[in-house]
Amino acid sequence: MTEDWIHYFDQPNYQITEAFEGSVDERLRSHIICFQSSSSINWDEIDMAIIGITDSRNSAHKGCDKAPDITRGHLYGLRNLSKPLKIVDMGNLLGKTIDDRYKALEEIISTLLEYNVLPIIIGGSQDYTIPMTRGLHKHKPNYNLTIVDSKIDWLTSEQDFSASNYLGLLCNNGFAPNDLTIVSAQKYLYSSAQEEQFKNHSFELLRLGQIRQLGHRIMEPQMRDADVLSVDMTCVRQSDQPAHLTPMPNGLSGEELCQCLWYAGQSDRMKVFGLFELDTQLDTKQQGVVLKAQSIWHILEGIALRYNDYPVKELDTYRQFIVYLEDYELEIKFYNNPDNDRWWVEIPGKNDVAEVIACDRNDFEAASANEIPEKWFRHFQKKRL
Repeated sequence: MTEDWIHYFDQPNYQITEAFEGSVDERLRSHIICFQSSSSINWDEIDMAIIGITDSRNSAHKGCDKAPDITRGHLYGLRNLSKPLKIVDMGNLLGKTIDDRYKALEEIISTLLEYNVLPIIIGGSQDYTIPMTRGLHKHKPNYNLTIVDSKIDWLTSEQDFSASNYLGLLCNNGFAPNDLTIVSAQKYLYSSAQEEQFKNHSFELLRLGQIRQLGHRIMEPQMRDADVLSVDMTCVRQSDQPAHLTPMPNGLSGEELCQCLWYAGQSDRMKVFGLFELDTQLDTKQQGVVLKAQSIWHILEGIALRYNDYPVKELDTYRQFIVYLEDYELEIKFYNNPDNDRWWVEIPGKNDVAEVIACDRNDFEAASANEIPEKWFRHFQKKRL
């Protein structure tokens, strides 16, 4: 089947920008296999695949179709990873219509996941999150989706494929995620109706103000519990990422985005990544593209340094704590890996089938202070819907 994929992709066209002086073998490009140039690929030996989306028809950022190749030029000139990974660059996805490209990407992602190959999508417009999730849905119907964005791209529940409303289509059909979190949302950029819509679905909004108040580590459990990650590059403030249609003084810093995506790469649950909405026409001196390349490098570095934690490792190997909340006559069970201080909490379900979700030490400390952790309560309420 994979032999037919040669007709699905166009050869990428980029020029490597050297990030430092030194041997060619020290650069990431030395570990990239070009799909079009390889006579045969043993997919059982491949760790991940890079796919470019050169399509901006559904986005207001009309220059984002040029981002994949420019990003490659900066990404492949960066240093090699701490641990070698085998990466195939598939090229840029072809297709006359958007529906053609959606179907092709969905099929390709589904097949790559059969080989345990992790796809990284370099966009293009963010509505391609839809085929990303559909490709995973075939293997894991109860998937979790995390989005890094300053807004809520959910205006209506109609069949709208636009990058500003793709969540309406995604969350109102048979492919809806089990859980959805938006990280770095800015409250003044979404309506009260959109916020209420999120609450009605028991989804989570992790606002930029919370990240500023509590530190970037608050993003780590959201990344660790996600199966799919979709990033809108306009989540970064304009001083760090200039490609914005309107002035945007607030947002994640470049360092915070890279840290967030390093957490995502380290997640043993994460299966598909996508980074979108980088308008090269508005990108002063390619600063945003360079940040996008460095962000992808941090994803790769996180993957290279994974701990093989839960769900790869059994929870019985971790420390276990049962906290009794006297005021609520309630017991909450926590798990902790002392090697990296990662935490999980158990959510009771129907028929005594419990769910274990990622949390952090603050949730354990809240329970120890006789307070119900907000994350525990949200998931508990979700199971009652």
